[in-house]
Parts: sequence; C-alpha cells; structure tokens
Amino acid sequence: MRKWAPFPALLVAPHLLVLTPYSLLLTPHFSLLTSASMQATPESRPMSFSRAELTTLVMPHMQNVLGDLFGGHLLAMVDQAAAVAAIRHAGGPAVTASFDRVDFRERIPVGALVTCAAQVEFVGRTSMDVAVEVYSENVATGQRRHTHTARVVFVAIDDKGHPRRVPRLVPETPEELERHERARVYREKRRA
Repeated sequence: MRKWAPFPALLVAPHLLVLTPYSLLLTPHFSLLTSASMQATPESRPMSFSRAELTTLVMPHMQNVLGDLFGGHLLAMVDQAAAVAAIRHAGGPAVTASFDRVDFRERIPVGALVTCAAQVEFVGRTSMDVAVEVYSENVATGQRRHTHTARVVFVAIDDKGHPRRVPRLVPETPEELERHERARVYREKRRA
C-alpha cells in the first residue's frame, strides 16, 4: 500500500522537485531524489553550484492581521529555497535539521515580489549550513530591499533516511571565501 504525504510536492522547475521534510520519507516521490546520481556524488563541489532562488508574489491569502506577509509563509519559502540549495550540493535528498537563526528586518506588503536567495556556505560530514537572504521588490517600481536573513541547517540522507556524507565545499571567489570563513566561525560559536 502506498503512503502519500498530506502535502503535495512543489515543482520548482521541470527538472526539480522539492518536498517538505515531513513528506520526503512518506511519498513515492522519494525515489526521484535517490537515483543513481546520488550514488555518484563527487568529492567536492564549488560553492556557487548550490545557489538557488525562489520567487513568489505575495497574495492576499498570505497576509497576517496587519496586511503584510505572514511570518509562517516566509519561513516556508526560506525552508524551500534552502532545501533546493542543500539538495543540489548533496546530490540527493536532504532534510531540515534546524532553523538556526532568522532575522526579520522589514515588513513585506501584499503585492510585493519576494525572492529567497539560498547558498550552502559551510559543510560538515553530513550537514550543510545554508544562508538565505530574502528580498522584497515593488513590482511597479522595481525597487528591491533586503528584508530578512536566515540560517538553516540541513542533513543529507540516504534512501533509508540515514545521514550520508556530503561533498566538500570549495569557495572560489574572495566573497565566497569570506562567507565560508564567517560561516565556519558562526558554526564554532554555535557549538561552544
């Protein structure tokens, strides 16, 4: 008997399927992420390989009591963007281990275009630290503001749901080297 998740999968692009962490192990879609490509994971990947962006228009059903984007909707978008970055880097399924930090800087109004830009910034043996920057854009004027920042930790898993090794992360540009070092220091402080 098939077990189906209570939430549908999100089709981000014709070739990319993102599942919520809860639904990942309960759906037949799990096999889409555990193909032979997962078994051929390289030793390392460039930091830029994991870059991912998700963009959506804030609609009225997404608002809070003040008429702005509800925080829960924003967190779901952040989690999805981070999942794409983590799955790309791992070369297979990865699940949310923790939301380490979320900084809410500005409100996002209904009608704004919201973009969540995610990138893996540091990796352990099986875990990946993903930074997500959130931008709000006024569609009519094109004015774009950095409104939120989040740090999310993902763990790569195998087809049985056990943690598995991830490729080393190779920063290539001065900006990537700086981000990687900041993420390393942040991880050390978090563990202290």
